[in-house]
Amino acid sequence: MVLLVGLTLFGSAFCLFWGQLLVGKLLLPLWGGSPLVWNTCLVFFQLALLLGYLWADRLGRGLAPGWGVLLHGILLLAGLKFLPFQFGIPGQLEGVFPSLALLADLTARAGVPLLLLSGTTPLLQRALGEAKRDPYGLYVASNAGSLAGLLGYPLLLEPRLSLSGQTHLWTGSYALVAALVLLGGVGLMLNGREVTFPRGDPVEEIPPVSWRERWRWAGWAFLPAGLLVAATTLLTTDVAAVPLLWAVPLSLYLMTFILAFGGLYPNDLALGTTALLACGALGAQVLGWARPWFWVLPLHLGAFGLVSWACHSQLARSRPPAQQLTQFYLWLAVGGSLGGLFSALLAPQMFETLLEYPLLLGVSLAALAARGGRLGLSLGLGLLLPLLLLGFRPQALFRLGAAGGLALGMALLGSVGEGSRRRWVGTGMGLVLLLGQTWLPPGLQVVAEERSAFGLHRIVEYHAEDGSFRSLLHGTTLHGSQNLDPQKALEPLTYFSREGPVGQVFQRWRAQPPSSPAQVAVLGLGIGTLAAYAEPGDEWTFFELDPTVADWAGRYFPYLDWASRRAQVRVILGDARLRLQGIPDGSYDLMVIDAFSSDAVPVHLLTQEALTLYLRKLKPQGWLLFNITNRHLDLAPVLAALARALRLPAWQQAHEELTAAQRRAGLAPSHWVLMAKSPGGRQDWDPWQPLLPQAGDPLWRDDFSNLLHVIRWPQLPLLGDIQIPAPKQNPAVIAARRFGNASALFSKTAKEIFTMQI
Repeated sequence: MVLLVGLTLFGSAFCLFWGQLLVGKLLLPLWGGSPLVWNTCLVFFQLALLLGYLWADRLGRGLAPGWGVLLHGILLLAGLKFLPFQFGIPGQLEGVFPSLALLADLTARAGVPLLLLSGTTPLLQRALGEAKRDPYGLYVASNAGSLAGLLGYPLLLEPRLSLSGQTHLWTGSYALVAALVLLGGVGLMLNGREVTFPRGDPVEEIPPVSWRERWRWAGWAFLPAGLLVAATTLLTTDVAAVPLLWAVPLSLYLMTFILAFGGLYPNDLALGTTALLACGALGAQVLGWARPWFWVLPLHLGAFGLVSWACHSQLARSRPPAQQLTQFYLWLAVGGSLGGLFSALLAPQMFETLLEYPLLLGVSLAALAARGGRLGLSLGLGLLLPLLLLGFRPQALFRLGAAGGLALGMALLGSVGEGSRRRWVGTGMGLVLLLGQTWLPPGLQVVAEERSAFGLHRIVEYHAEDGSFRSLLHGTTLHGSQNLDPQKALEPLTYFSREGPVGQVFQRWRAQPPSSPAQVAVLGLGIGTLAAYAEPGDEWTFFELDPTVADWAGRYFPYLDWASRRAQVRVILGDARLRLQGIPDGSYDLMVIDAFSSDAVPVHLLTQEALTLYLRKLKPQGWLLFNITNRHLDLAPVLAALARALRLPAWQQAHEELTAAQRRAGLAPSHWVLMAKSPGGRQDWDPWQPLLPQAGDPLWRDDFSNLLHVIRWPQLPLLGDIQIPAPKQNPAVIAARRFGNASALFSKTAKEIFTMQI
């Protein structure tokens, strides 16, 4: 019986978290490949856990264990009516909350089976807890199944199965879990309550759980759950919104549950290391340290993992008797859901920056400091606080975000603090106040800043002897720049220069026999730089998913306004693939695919079905131009496989060798791929090279893509080979360098940040 229940718990948790990744992958083509999808999925699954635990608690109190499990199994079988998953197509996102719309779609189409899976673990554990004093060891098996689902999906299932195959396999696995639950219910009814667990000393009377204790459970669950969403936002904004990266912090989150409820708690040395790493992660975040990512990524993940382990250990230490198990899990789910909702939905509306990440780290430091590790905290704060004070601005304290963060921090510390330990509230609040600042490298002036469901956007200006520029940043990724000199304001810069691949393509394209009028489609607006190539009589159509980007391109940059005076220019909001469905076939002479989601092209814009759609919208002699500039993904093999599958001629150019003068003028390295609809549509010219497919190049389709194949795996340099750019002699930078290795990255000049290599 015990083996059957353990297998059921493992299988249920495996299906639940495999389903989380599968659902996210199914939604990406419909929602544009934004971090919005993954973070909203996290919130949805935390809410499903909450409702599932509530269902298990009520069912366990109202029915005998065997009858409760049997009824649950019957409902699981009924949940097959909602499978396989089929999601709708979202409408235009302007004027609505996309997170809420996505939550509604998830609830209607996947809520019932996933909620029932969520309730399986506490229900079975409570049923066995009637005969065992401490059934929490089964929670380890459940989290092990969750971890297996998370790791098995990107490493084993996604590279080998199409989405339709994965969906049908998941449906079969769900049915198997339902059958196991039914079998367990029958077994419990046949055996009554006699289970072969060794009994401990009987506890005749168990006092009720106080409300203060319940909220303490919720508070300790809130911190790591909120950090999970915040860390995921940080990683997917600056790297890519892909399942593999999203699974890493969640895997760490589950591993800390396994350690804590397996009886392994951090000692004072581990708590000190936690505080030191968390201070390092705080410094890296507020100072804008994003490279090299193979050092920064472990720093953030290590701090998140250790903080989660410490918080979950506090929960494990305070767990109640088995009779109150479902209440305990319910309040864990309450805290986890509130943490996820705060970081995914509330924080983007409250904070102009990614403040929730340093805020929750700071509150966690203050809460855990009372439990030990104060030496590590003192060392970390000794390095961190002087750096924070360098940019402290008292007026920032009057922002709504800083005030809201302060109130939240006080509430959290009040819920998890005890007696004299609340003296650490002052430390935590001081961190919150200092962290609620806008941090950018010296020399950069923020013109506009807005945070939406698609990430953090900033328009910054940089003034130097070489010129003055205005740029759009999404996270740390540069999405276009303009020279503020009126004589050069309309010159295309960054990846779109006239002497680079884009300028070469437009020059050759204009030399062809013209159509009347020439029609150009651009997937991805940015700041509208490509509009600088518009000629009188042209018709240009830009497709943009993010309303903030569309608004800023016309308000802060001149390209669209200038082009609209000599050509017909329109901007269509929404996902490009969905909006292209309504465009007549054979409309465009040239299509440029420049749709970035932070530093990655959304996968659904690089599939065989997507390319077939583009070809339908092109005229017979039309061209396709792809911007595949990317720090982390090598997309050239994907384009080569697509060109081979559709028998298209293709060429590529990696424009990477830029002179120092070009970089100072605002140009950036880029990588472009050109395809022609007609085999004779273009003759070769240097420096463009044929894009030749190789054996093993992955062919992406809507129901299959494998990110593992195209990731640029870093070659870790030896410490002696690391080269840090020479710092600009700025007094604030010189002061920052005195406080450790983390501040060395702060010494990058604004010029170097502006001309960053992508």
